[in-house]
Amino acid sequence: MINRSLKIRKSQIPYFVSGIIIFTNRFNGTNINYNIKYIVAGLWMLYYMAIVASTKNRAKKNEKFEQVREHYNLMITPFIIFGIYSILLWMFRDNVTLGNYTRLFSTILYLVFAWGYASCGFYLFGKKSIDILFCAGVTSYTLGSIIPLIINYGIREISLYLISAVTGANTSASYIMEVHDLTFAMGLFFLYYVFVECNREKNHVKKIFLSFALIVLGLKRIEIFALAVAIASYWVVLRKGKTMKGRSIFFFLLFSIISIGYVYLIWSGVLDILATKFGIDFMGRLDYYSYARKFYDFSPLFMGNGYTYFSRYWGNLYTSGFRIGGYGVAASIHSDILVMFIEIGFVGMLAWIFYCFKFKTGRLSRCNGIAVGEYYLLATIYMFILYLTDNTSTYFLTQMIYYLIPLAMGNMSKFNIDLKRNGARTGHE
Repeated sequence: MINRSLKIRKSQIPYFVSGIIIFTNRFNGTNINYNIKYIVAGLWMLYYMAIVASTKNRAKKNEKFEQVREHYNLMITPFIIFGIYSILLWMFRDNVTLGNYTRLFSTILYLVFAWGYASCGFYLFGKKSIDILFCAGVTSYTLGSIIPLIINYGIREISLYLISAVTGANTSASYIMEVHDLTFAMGLFFLYYVFVECNREKNHVKKIFLSFALIVLGLKRIEIFALAVAIASYWVVLRKGKTMKGRSIFFFLLFSIISIGYVYLIWSGVLDILATKFGIDFMGRLDYYSYARKFYDFSPLFMGNGYTYFSRYWGNLYTSGFRIGGYGVAASIHSDILVMFIEIGFVGMLAWIFYCFKFKTGRLSRCNGIAVGEYYLLATIYMFILYLTDNTSTYFLTQMIYYLIPLAMGNMSKFNIDLKRNGARTGHE
């Protein structure tokens, strides 16, 4: 049904099928080995590299290739800097093992595969690559979660799960339906279809509905909040701001204050007090945050422990069955903001926020047009809200779509259009 309604062409089927595989982290409640998606994505990346290598005449390397190169460099640059900084830092420390270096390398390599896979899709299919991967995500969730929900559970359990989408309560069907990475990626698709895609595009409303339906079924309340903040930011700031420079500086300062403030609240114990006073349920995260305090100092002089150092340490706690407060720890500490502070330090985290909000937004706006810069800024607001209480900075699918959509929007600079005047809906389709 999805194939027909959104018109996947024969030439796009191999990429579409590979997308289904890559989007499937869990099938019928069974986790799928991540190496499968890395292999599939890596093969497509190698195929793209072969195309580029075989095109020796630079004149034949078209605008798509230049766009991929530019966007890829913007995406990978901070991670290369993280890697170099971490290696230099570890040279003067004796608590670092070979495992730290391999974890650093593998974390960045997996992201390279994600961006390489998306790059190949854009190079082959242009803007249509967004729809192809959206269809792949919907198909994956339908086959791996929705159909098993219907087959394995009765009407009562299904009704309870649908109610839990509003109440947030866990049910016996929750594990099948909560596919976090895919759900977060759907938020980026939703923002694209609402604010960028032309409303005269075929299946426009259907894509908005499907993306939002999967967000709700995925049962991530922080994602609903992140979307609400992003949309409110669009109406209050993006539409009213006079220049992209002013808007990007505003959000850089705002999220610097939010991020540093959040780390301070954790470090000082104030977050625990506020959670108790207002009855806020952090789903066990407060005990994790308390444990993490011994790994950092809240000071501008704190240099960090190196990128992936703490995430690797925490992962080892998880696999060892370590318990905090009588409960086994989760696979991650559920706060990229806290982890980034612990790993790259006070100044490093501010530099990362500056790069994401100010530098990259400005570069995309100048080189690819205001509409691209605005969508990227909108998506970055959404992503940083997620970073507060989740570990989406290394999520394969979420980071892949975060990279793909600004890339696939193309070069709109010659059209002089932006989102706040709905120019992207009428000028470049």
